Amino acid sequence: MTGGTDPYGTMAGYYDLLHTGTGSPALIAFFAGLVPEGGHALEIGPGTGRMTLAVARRAATVHCLESSPAMRALLLAKLAGRPEFRDRVTVLGATAPDFRFGRRFDYVYLSAVLEHIPPPSRRAFFARLAEHLAPDGLLAMDMVDDEPVPDQPEREVRAARQGECRYTRSTAVWPQGPDLAGIRHVYRTYIGGVLALTETVEGEHHFHRPPDVLADLRAVGLTGTSGAEAGPLGDKGTLIARRG
Repeated sequence: MTGGTDPYGTMAGYYDLLHTGTGSPALIAFFAGLVPEGGHALEIGPGTGRMTLAVARRAATVHCLESSPAMRALLLAKLAGRPEFRDRVTVLGATAPDFRFGRRFDYVYLSAVLEHIPPPSRRAFFARLAEHLAPDGLLAMDMVDDEPVPDQPEREVRAARQGECRYTRSTAVWPQGPDLAGIRHVYRTYIGGVLALTETVEGEHHFHRPPDVLADLRAVGLTGTSGAEAGPLGDKGTLIARRG
């Protein structure tokens, strides 16, 4: 995503308001339900912490790696109001796969992250995740599916009100290759029905196909289950993997 030195600098402020839909609670419940009670979790790309808070209710500790300063700030602001998590949730700025903890976790998970990983970089990314996975640990992710690359003109997909303001997000998507799309989000703020502000963010969305993902997981010693077999959210491209 474009947006100065922080690719999420513009998007972060609108994320919880305009990037969560009716399926978000079920997706959060899916990821949170996989963490072993009292286990240690590693989250890649927590964003504003929608998953983090739910996982932290069950996990002994959660380590979060978020490269966006704007997203980290929002996550830390949420955590500031949750003193029960003060000693249990650690938030670090790091870019995958350029991280190494020197320890392993019972549960490693990532949601809405694979879209930022080019397919040629996927195996190295999985190898780094496998390094941090305990022998009996679990890896979970989404965005693994066979959906065709969309070609969608700009249209309004989400709207919300806060006080006297109405906020909208319009999105356009266009093919750039067999597994790559360009994407543009336009955020508009209205006051009293009058357009007051327009902000645009553009980026790329990489697509990851189940057979290729499963092959890369096997190459790093993990066995995955994707689609409907992975749980009730197969249509979200969910995937669960363990050591093979």
